[in-house]
Amino acid sequence: MRSRSLAAVALIFAVLSGCTCGGGDKEAKKGPQPSELLKALPKAAVSRPSALVPKAVLEGSPRAMVVAAADARGAWDAFLKTAPGKALVEGGAIEHVGLSAQMERALSLSHDLATASEHPLAADRLAEAFSGPAAVGVMDDEGDDADFVVVKEVDGSQEFVVRLALMASTLKQGYGVSNEQYEGHPVKKMVRGKRTLWVAAFQNVLIASTNEQLAKAAVSLALGKGGESVESIEGYKKEVDKLQGHRLAALVSLEEDGPAALLLGLSQLTLGLDLDSGQLQLGGELSDSPDTVAAFRALAYVPKDAVFFSSLGAANASAFLERLGSPEGKNAKEMRKGLVLPSELEDSLTDEAFYGLLGVEDTRFNHLLGLGVKDAAAANKAFSALAKNWLDTPEKQDIAPGVSAFCNSTEGLCLALAKDYLLAATDLESLTAAVETGLGKRPALSDVKGFQQVGKSGDARFLTAYVDTAGAADAMLTFFRAVGRTQSQSFDTGDVDASVAPLCEAMKKLPPYGGGLTADGTAVAGQFQPLPVQQ
Repeated sequence: MRSRSLAAVALIFAVLSGCTCGGGDKEAKKGPQPSELLKALPKAAVSRPSALVPKAVLEGSPRAMVVAAADARGAWDAFLKTAPGKALVEGGAIEHVGLSAQMERALSLSHDLATASEHPLAADRLAEAFSGPAAVGVMDDEGDDADFVVVKEVDGSQEFVVRLALMASTLKQGYGVSNEQYEGHPVKKMVRGKRTLWVAAFQNVLIASTNEQLAKAAVSLALGKGGESVESIEGYKKEVDKLQGHRLAALVSLEEDGPAALLLGLSQLTLGLDLDSGQLQLGGELSDSPDTVAAFRALAYVPKDAVFFSSLGAANASAFLERLGSPEGKNAKEMRKGLVLPSELEDSLTDEAFYGLLGVEDTRFNHLLGLGVKDAAAANKAFSALAKNWLDTPEKQDIAPGVSAFCNSTEGLCLALAKDYLLAATDLESLTAAVETGLGKRPALSDVKGFQQVGKSGDARFLTAYVDTAGAADAMLTFFRAVGRTQSQSFDTGDVDASVAPLCEAMKKLPPYGGGLTADGTAVAGQFQPLPVQQ
């Protein structure tokens, strides 16, 4: 789902700030100036866009997000000038977005507004109309089109922003357009086939939504007549208060049974992105405060050429098992029994765990997982029992001095107990690489230039992460080409070379990224940033 919400937000901002295929083909009719006509509308008591996105956006769906910008048009233009933006353009991703069904829906709504208005805005002026503050909230329901609410502040000194508000406020009644009153303010309802849009215009702000409840809740907030906006969430309000220039503030709700909630205990995530510097500020709210946050040691065990790495410093086994069982109504004890985990092993673990993607071979991903060990003797006693419980015919293999591995007969899972970690991998080669890295026989992630500044060993970090962008591009291309060769009923390698390959080649020019989050009670915060290109 998250990809659907992200895509919806990107599409809306693209339409709002960069598209030239929206409304009518003529300027507004001659007559009074648009700013004079707009003065006939009442003035909203509140016009800050993020303050008018109802909190119901997040409560109406477990899959929702909100994004606000100090300058929507400027932020989009700035993004396209960044390295990731240039890569997406060069790789054809922006062009492919323009062909999507979601884009078609957004453009249709834009066109519908223009054709129904007495004062249509010319298509080539739509981008200018979204200069200045704007916010969008998206609710994504499985199987249905995502609902959204868009709020644009209106500055009377910006001609085309005023024209946009005037276009929305002068929808002609009839042919699917009706006028309603809500809290004493006119709300336009426009129906075109299966598409419905509610619009409310003020002198200083414009509201549009595909959801009636969201539209009316936003109007109540604008009139100062009550309701709760997303700014009532403290972490998000802090990011909104930082908005200036080309900075974005985002808030993401996380599914209770999604990976972030199950693995990290995160219920929501806030993000602040400075498009000029490339730094990503993150914050979040945990469902429970972690009892302890383990010291960060995992870098020494992950090979330097890993594609992706993430370490969790609060991987409490009981809490994780409880979250894992919650969607099915099982408690930690029942989950422990189902997973056949020896209690002695669980007691010997620290609260640190890490994951690494070491590479892709055809359609197989080479995964590596590590669980921190605090009592090596106790872990060693339970290790054989774990191997017997989890592997069909565990066969002991010595892979380094004092370190033995057990693998499934098909080698789909291999286990080893090193000095500091219980290691699991999807193949013996990956497991051996991790053990040898831990022994100092191979370069480790701790050798990545610049990463020690954002992920220093020994720090008590809630979360640390790293992605080798070029390596990820290679892995993605390898995977899709392999799928094209072996499962060509949907697409073949020619399709991959025409669509995916250009994007992957462009991504290879991007630097790696790294960073982390610290925890303070139930609040987590930190940043991710570009790292020096590795030689």
